[in-house]
Amino acid sequence: MRQFLKRKKNINLLLGVFLFLIFAQSIIIAKLFSERDDKNYVVNLVKINTKKDSIDYFKMKTDLGQIDQTVRDLHQFLASKNIEDSRINYLAKDSLNNAIYLSKQSNRYSQYLVNLQNKLQTIPLGIPTDGYISSNFGKRINPIPNRTVILASVNKSVAKDSLGKTPTQANAAPEADQIQFHKGLDIAVAYGTPVRCAAAGKVIFAGQKGGYGNCIIVSHGNGLDTLYGHLSELLVKSNDVVKVNDVIAKSGNTGRSTGPHLHYEVRKNNTPVNPRLFLNL
Repeated sequence: MRQFLKRKKNINLLLGVFLFLIFAQSIIIAKLFSERDDKNYVVNLVKINTKKDSIDYFKMKTDLGQIDQTVRDLHQFLASKNIEDSRINYLAKDSLNNAIYLSKQSNRYSQYLVNLQNKLQTIPLGIPTDGYISSNFGKRINPIPNRTVILASVNKSVAKDSLGKTPTQANAAPEADQIQFHKGLDIAVAYGTPVRCAAAGKVIFAGQKGGYGNCIIVSHGNGLDTLYGHLSELLVKSNDVVKVNDVIAKSGNTGRSTGPHLHYEVRKNNTPVNPRLFLNL
């Protein structure tokens, strides 16, 4: 090494190498300095709350237990109206004690509630027009008695009581022939009042139907139909698909009627049932 340094030429070469390294280093530093980013960045650090963000499986199971009980209650309600569904039965028989993963279980109940919502759209709930019930479902005195019944009532001899007094027509008991079975509800409304569909379904009849006058019948599935009678105007036709609260007609006085009103029936498998069962949940 000493021999190498004794030579002036070798010293100059070594100094040249050092100067080159220093020069190269200065160029690299200058380049890095020119690319410096003077922007200020704000970093938001969110503190993780392990207690809040962690899954509380016990609470989830408690909540699902409440949903499970609600589903069972809904199933009993629908069963009381003879509305059965295999999926409803399956869920009603299920138990939270089964070894089923909670997420799958909650998903099943979510799907059930969606199906239930769709089913409720096809159940004729509430009253189909704005008015008051003037005649109920069941036996009643015929508001339009047959002419033969009227003549028989006039010609019939009236017996006197023990005091020799004749009872008035108002106090006389109605004739048996005057009693009729009313298959629906009469809803008193003004002529031309909008009539809304009680549930989603398909129109299976729209036209004149005997004493009903202008009449519409809508099928809702599960054997449920609704009938709207004495209409002044029909706004739908057969095979039309209708939704809940769609205006399908206007009230009137057609057919066998004593005045403007809506005759409303609910039928289960073609048998009239009391519409009051469907006015409230």
